[in-house]
Amino acid sequence: MLRPRFRNLASALVTGLALAFAVPACESAEVGDEQNATANTGRFETFEGEDGQVYFQLLAKNGEKILRSEGYSSLSAAKKGITSVKKNGKTEARFAVLQADNGEFYFNLTATNGKVIGTSELYSSEAAADAGVDSVVAALQSPASAAAEESGPRFETFKGANKKTYFRLRAANGQIVLQSQAYSSKSAAEKGIASVKDNGDDASQYDLVAGADGQHSFRLLAGNGEIIARGEMYVSKSNAIRGADRVREIIREMTSAGTVTDAEIQAEIEKAAEGLTYMSESDYPFSFVSAPLAANETTITDQLLREKFGAVVDADPAADKPMEDLVWMERPWQEWKDAGHMCWDPSDPDMMVLCGKMRNLEQVLESNLDDVRVFYFGANGDVGNVEGIGVSIFIVGRSPEGSLVGVRTIAIWT
Repeated sequence: MLRPRFRNLASALVTGLALAFAVPACESAEVGDEQNATANTGRFETFEGEDGQVYFQLLAKNGEKILRSEGYSSLSAAKKGITSVKKNGKTEARFAVLQADNGEFYFNLTATNGKVIGTSELYSSEAAADAGVDSVVAALQSPASAAAEESGPRFETFKGANKKTYFRLRAANGQIVLQSQAYSSKSAAEKGIASVKDNGDDASQYDLVAGADGQHSFRLLAGNGEIIARGEMYVSKSNAIRGADRVREIIREMTSAGTVTDAEIQAEIEKAAEGLTYMSESDYPFSFVSAPLAANETTITDQLLREKFGAVVDADPAADKPMEDLVWMERPWQEWKDAGHMCWDPSDPDMMVLCGKMRNLEQVLESNLDDVRVFYFGANGDVGNVEGIGVSIFIVGRSPEGSLVGVRTIAIWT
């Protein structure tokens, strides 16, 4: 859902400056959009991403991140992007407020050619996203620019203009990868940081959210399902998965959690797969599968799966069998993710619950496994086309301990 902004600049500045002195009604960690850390100036920080591209982030005067760019091939190109944000960000018609599929809102800033040059975080209401636009407009009046400080990963706390306390997590390159909601005090924010450390090492605690035009973000959840902090909006689901995984890696490093074990992976996969079914001509759950690999079993192939999981398939009354005789095909993992399984009908709330669960399972699998692959085994078909009344679908990869790990479900394709 797209809602262009058309108020004039003077109105936006008045609103933005007024918000700088507004105090939100809520103080809990669930109301990040009530930050209102608006100021009449701000600063740009540039940093190099893990992909080698250069990015910039716009911070309000108090340090809250309110906008982030897409990637540029060089620092000079990123600086041109900053110039474009300074020019276009003073015109509210360049902002488009959009709705994510979980009902939250965010906004994009576009250049005159329609290219997205900046994106916000998620907000729980349209009004809060509108206020975020005002924050950007106000912060662009006389912003400074500098390279983000590079040091070890760290948490930082800061005071909002509403006198609330917030925390953010910076990666070693200075990028802000996670930002909190409002807390009533520094001690409360520090408890929020402790909750990030308690939950952030578990890939199943990251909740992926889809925006418009393929954009995705993530939220870190506590064990009770409450939102602890949010990541930024990324250009794609794959980038959001990598962003969540990067936060997880930082947290595991900070807490000395060590390399994730097969037992931890199993627990995370089973939690992510709980209540998730694959919909074809019938609905089947996803079940955890694993098998040890010998030192010489370095390539994941259809034959390897037949050897490791043939007994599982042959013992399943719903599956086509015997597995050693089944037709097979493989699809790229990226193709599976791009297909948006279970996300076909945004108007169906039950379907969207499955959609979210599928995204989160994909996040858990990619965060924990290398060389993730998708295989199909059915009674009929030919190369690239498998059919059957019990087609076994395997999504598997190699764990850090060297095991073959993943999930299996069944599809009916006739």
